[in-house]
Amino acid sequence: MADLSAALYNTDFQAAIARNKRNTVILFVVLLLISAIVGYVLGWAIAIIEIIWSLPAEEVSRLSAGAVLLDLFGPTRPAALLGAAIVSGAGFIWGLITLSSGAEILASFAGARDANPNALHERQLIDVVAEMAIAAGIEPPRTMVIDTPALNAFASGSSPKHAMITATTGILDACTREELQAVIGHEMGHVAEYDVRYTTVVAAMAGVIVLLAHFLGNIAQYSLGWGNYGYGYRPSRSREEGGAGGARLLLTLVVVVLLAIVMIVAPLASKLVQMAISRQREYLADVSSAKLTRNPVGLIHALQRLEASDTTIARSNSPVSALCIAAPKGAWFSGLFSTHPPIPDRIARLRNLGGVAASQSGPPPAPDTPAVEPHRRGPWDADRPPPSKGPWG
Repeated sequence: MADLSAALYNTDFQAAIARNKRNTVILFVVLLLISAIVGYVLGWAIAIIEIIWSLPAEEVSRLSAGAVLLDLFGPTRPAALLGAAIVSGAGFIWGLITLSSGAEILASFAGARDANPNALHERQLIDVVAEMAIAAGIEPPRTMVIDTPALNAFASGSSPKHAMITATTGILDACTREELQAVIGHEMGHVAEYDVRYTTVVAAMAGVIVLLAHFLGNIAQYSLGWGNYGYGYRPSRSREEGGAGGARLLLTLVVVVLLAIVMIVAPLASKLVQMAISRQREYLADVSSAKLTRNPVGLIHALQRLEASDTTIARSNSPVSALCIAAPKGAWFSGLFSTHPPIPDRIARLRNLGGVAASQSGPPPAPDTPAVEPHRRGPWDADRPPPSKGPWG
């Protein structure tokens, strides 16, 4: 195998750490701005629909769809400012909560639990996390497990001192120790480079924007009278006003269409923010794994195993999916908006990194039981014979 030293140490890890800290601040501001825009449109929509249904019939008949849309860009309405302030304020508070407790929130969201040291595969995971933490020069993160046959792992937290590394029971059962070391080395790279703070903030705040978009969808639904309450269609009033009732409904529909557009664009914008840096951070974490383990073949084999397996532990739009070592498998177009580069590209880069010629046929079969030596309390353990006292026994 070619010497990895030159390739690895030409990677400026300190610059990566500084960049990730800076990107966290930029990301926080951008996502707050997206939240404020969503809140502004929401506040404006509620106000304008109320006006549409409270104006006299003759004034409503003179309004056009263009006039309603232009109102969004006209003089600012207090309700719009209030909506922007409430939503961005809630986003700011949620962002602070994310920085302090984001790992716990995401672990709960994913259904993770603490690794059990009495289970062989999970004790192996605990040992491997400790080994990789020593190699990275940081404290061992809290080790978590998700009970699912899917193969995946992720790191979360606000800093190396407040981080978690989570693996699925599927990946613990399927991977050899060498492959598990490589996977944990990848996640430890995220932790040591403060990449974990960036990804945790992205995951949590992007999730808030998705929830806001769903809320906008509900507002749009109730505005047309499809729900049991709302600001919208009142059949009795429409019958009384004749054509004015139809005009009110048409103008409300224009506002609803605008809400629907925001409902689609806001999550897409947050996803594009995630994609802006996420793909490069995966390449960097792969290099970090090779640096910590000195063995890119382990990660190549692990990625080959992930490519051939089910990696879905959450929906593709879930905040957890952006943190995982492998993206969940979904519809054919999901790769266009994936936060992860294609696994074959990552494998090719690892091969080029060290001039490796790892097996093209795939990883070796996983062992039935992990290679973990049981802890010994002393020479008189029950599973070992007592030492001889001498020639007379």
